[in-house]
Amino acid sequence: MAARKATDEEIIKALHAWPTVAEAAANLGIHERNLYTHKARLERLGVDFDKHLPEVEVSAQTYVITAAVNATKAHGPFLRTLELYCAQRGAQLIVIPMRYRNPTRREEVGDDEWWDDRLAPYLTHNRTKIAKNLVVLADIKVQPTAINPLQGWLTVSGTASAILGHTKIALRSVATKVGDPAKLVLTTGACTIEQYSDTNAGKKGEFHHTLGAVVVEVDGTANHIRHICPMKDGSFIDLATKYSTKGVQPAPHADVLVMGDVHAEMADSRVHAATKQLAELIRPKHLVLHDVLNFGSASHHAKYFEKFRRVVTGTSSVLKELQVTAALVDELAGLADRTVMVGSNHHDHFTQWLEKSEHANDLENALVYHETKTAMLDAIHRGGYCDPFQYWMDKLMKNNERLTWLKPGESFAKHGIEYGWHGHKGPNGARGSTKGFATIGAKVTKGHSHGAEIIDGAHSVGTSSNLRMGYNEDSPSAWTHTHDITYANGKRTLVHCIGGRFYREDQKAAKGKAA
Repeated sequence: MAARKATDEEIIKALHAWPTVAEAAANLGIHERNLYTHKARLERLGVDFDKHLPEVEVSAQTYVITAAVNATKAHGPFLRTLELYCAQRGAQLIVIPMRYRNPTRREEVGDDEWWDDRLAPYLTHNRTKIAKNLVVLADIKVQPTAINPLQGWLTVSGTASAILGHTKIALRSVATKVGDPAKLVLTTGACTIEQYSDTNAGKKGEFHHTLGAVVVEVDGTANHIRHICPMKDGSFIDLATKYSTKGVQPAPHADVLVMGDVHAEMADSRVHAATKQLAELIRPKHLVLHDVLNFGSASHHAKYFEKFRRVVTGTSSVLKELQVTAALVDELAGLADRTVMVGSNHHDHFTQWLEKSEHANDLENALVYHETKTAMLDAIHRGGYCDPFQYWMDKLMKNNERLTWLKPGESFAKHGIEYGWHGHKGPNGARGSTKGFATIGAKVTKGHSHGAEIIDGAHSVGTSSNLRMGYNEDSPSAWTHTHDITYANGKRTLVHCIGGRFYREDQKAAKGKAA
């Protein structure tokens, strides 16, 4: 029987679609050696087999995306829980295959070009568009041992957000052109167990290997994206519901909700309304707030024309800004059992204003200036400490007893995660960054950057303010409306407010179903 002849177009499509030449040859019905010959000929003609095919489009309302390393068993309990989650929520499970050459294992087993049979129904090698402005880069095989799996891939999806398969969880908000929302580029975490060589790269891969997946809820033109991270028994919490191999049940109260920087006078009303809904759903025990006071009324950053604009618009009164801030914090303090105020650089603007004697002649703000300065001097004289922002919140708030104020250098930690750093001051007093905090070894959830980010154990929230605040009005922006949740089991996830919501409406139904 004559061997089947394949066209060049069929060969190119097969070599793009299948992870190995052997699988492509079997799919085409031709001999593997013949396909290698055709592949070499086409490469000489300029065909780039690393270049992806046009995106495949799929259609569902909810997706769960994870990654799997070749020649490695799936984590059985986690996979079963993911399948239960998908069945409960009508979600489509997508598994992105990864390749890792483990020299130790190859000596023992030989061929490692396989994936756990339990994953076969969910594997995809194609770049897949799952929603508007969101693509799964399943055609890209990032090495599991890569230290920075997002490096080089921030622009490959154009202006669309992108999900890469990887064993390490990472996330970055990327600036887009003026007027467009920032895009997210993130990795998934894995559904396979750890299995690495004892080499330098292997040990790094083993340390950073994280079980996890990405949930995508398509909500019209909005896409709600967040990570789910399981415990060793495969169970995980997603918002208000706990999933395990034993079934579905309501999750315990979330331990910590960290809001994106508040900037009360510039607060985005849609974000704050959505935050109330989120808090009602997850019922956090602790609410952590950063940059609550904007202090735009007398900021040292404001120059002549900005100061004049504030006078004209009636926003140059420090007292009025403090009153607006107190009213908002009163509202936010009711969302959790305890609210923690983290010392932040915009709070420090108040102190910097008081430090300069020329502001004593600011007649509009003279009463606030002199009263606050007197209180601070008196505290110093008595050997104490007076936070000027706290001084006024104590005077103006109705529910200030719900607040815990962290003094400079004071810690607030839960589950081994530090929440007491705003992020403007990095290690050794250097300028702070998420990357800098990732190097200290401890897990951290910080603010300040205004853009969502995950680097190793460091999470950075976004902002709860307007995304355009004067100084970034005419520049590309990576700012996002992002909060961070720490569940009762100690696992964290970033959640993003898109279209006035942090999650799709059916999450409330899922909570009721679990109950």
